[in-house]
Amino acid sequence: MVEELKTNPAENADPQLQVDKTKVDYAPKNTDSGSYKFYPDNPESSFNKYRFAAKDASQFYDPCQESSKMSMKCLELNNYDRSMCQEYFDAYRECKKQWLQARRRNRSQWE
Repeated sequence: MVEELKTNPAENADPQLQVDKTKVDYAPKNTDSGSYKFYPDNPESSFNKYRFAAKDASQFYDPCQESSKMSMKCLELNNYDRSMCQEYFDAYRECKKQWLQARRRNRSQWE
C-alpha cells in the first residue's frame, strides 16, 4: 500500500507531473536563469485547464497541489517550524501567481 502511494500521484494531479526525483533535471544546461521553475507543478497545462473548467462553481481546485503537499510535508518533518519551510511556501506562492496570471491573460481558456 505504501509503495503504491509513492508511485501513483494524487488523483487530481496532472499525469505529466514528474514525481520521481531521479528523473528530474534540477539544473538544465541549455536554459537561461529566467526560465527555471522552482516548483514541480505546471499550472498552465491543458489538464489543469480542463479540470478547472469541469469543476462545479462551489468546488475548489488547486493546480499547484504538488507544491502544497510538499509544503505540508516539510512542516510535518520540521515540527511545524515555518522558518524551515520558507522555500516551499515561496515555491507554492510562485506557482499560484503563475496560474492567476495565466487566467487573467486568457479567461476564455479557463471557463
